[in-house]
Amino acid sequence: MSKILFEGKGYKILYKERGEDSEKIAPSGMSVLSRLDVPVPGVIAVADSGKRIRIIDKKYYLVCQGNLDPNEGSMEDLLFHDSRSNRTFPVKRMRKGVKEARLSYKVISFNKERDLSYVEVTLDTGRTHQIRTQFSSRKHPLAGDGKYGSRIKCPIALVCGEITFDEGEGTKPNQIKINPEEELSLS
Repeated sequence: MSKILFEGKGYKILYKERGEDSEKIAPSGMSVLSRLDVPVPGVIAVADSGKRIRIIDKKYYLVCQGNLDPNEGSMEDLLFHDSRSNRTFPVKRMRKGVKEARLSYKVISFNKERDLSYVEVTLDTGRTHQIRTQFSSRKHPLAGDGKYGSRIKCPIALVCGEITFDEGEGTKPNQIKINPEEELSLS
């Protein structure tokens, strides 16, 4: 069940549980400003239709297979989302339905014994299944993400752990964080 992490005038920052639909947990009359895939837990923002907060930054945390090299960098791709199969694919050229996707990542730690990397990600764009697709296409699928090539049996190891926002130009930024490691357990 989702819970309120922070409440402002006309908006709320919520914690979305794994398996919940971002659209369905928004209180009546509120729009979802930051969505997460159904199997992904984390911090989301909702607001009254007349109120808009400005999301400045979101940080995601994940566990992926393999050792990322380099251990800090960016990924840029052209992505196409096939709504029939609900899968996103990297493609080589721009065409109808293709969107640019960019993210930055930093490896926090690497477990050599299990061949798993714990990674922090910042999105420059927000595309459907973007993080899952970009890591998988580089042979580093997220642990538990069978749709995109993982053979590890666990919930998808991805969580939105932090959101920074303000109430408009010139207002003080707020940052809401959760402990992502609680959701990234591989047991």
